[in-house]
Amino acid sequence: MDTVSTSIKARVATVRFDRSGKANALDSRMIDALEAEARALARNPDIDVVVLTGADDVFAAGVDLRDEGLWQNSGLDVARHLSMSAGGRMSEAWRRMPQIVIAAVEGPAIGGGAILALCADFRVMAESSYLRFPEVQLGMTLGWGGLPLLAERIGSVQAKRILFDDPRINALEALSMGLCERVAATGESVSEATEWAHNLSKIPPLSLRMTKAALDAQIRRNWAEGGEADQFMLARLISESKS
Repeated sequence: MDTVSTSIKARVATVRFDRSGKANALDSRMIDALEAEARALARNPDIDVVVLTGADDVFAAGVDLRDEGLWQNSGLDVARHLSMSAGGRMSEAWRRMPQIVIAAVEGPAIGGGAILALCADFRVMAESSYLRFPEVQLGMTLGWGGLPLLAERIGSVQAKRILFDDPRINALEALSMGLCERVAATGESVSEATEWAHNLSKIPPLSLRMTKAALDAQIRRNWAEGGEADQFMLARLISESKS
């Protein structure tokens, strides 16, 4: 099975990423494939809405910490920087898509998986799903553009609480906080997201894209964005030096 597969019906694309095990953690192959798919869909004028989902029982349980391709522990500094910036390039590709993106979340979405879900315009979470952001407690920063996205959705005070306490945020709590927009029965998040997507696809496509672009340009002005990958790498190096 391909890591990332896409199906298209009418003007809606459904993108599924699935490693068939390993808690669907994001490894270098999946990250590169997700970035490539986002950039390809962004150039498709016949797609207005994209549904993004993971495996049937897990959206994505974080980053694959054992994947040497992501960390390049023995590589040169520039090579390491490029490898460790891959997730940021992927999330930026999804965040900047001109189409509406709806993430359908089943099971856990942790760390990088939760950030990927935040890159979507909307989230439909299954009743049994949850979000977690454990990076800070693991000695890392919340990279991949996740920090401004989290603060944008829930405000800086709530973002600090979530990052420092690392709670498990269930679907109903996420809905009340503004981290998701709809809750579906377990196993039905894709169906719910797809129905929503087809309704949105009836909007005139140019006005849909221009309105999204205008809103995103107004809200997402992150002065630290340029140094985010550097900060993440520095935190990782400090963590390694203490182990």
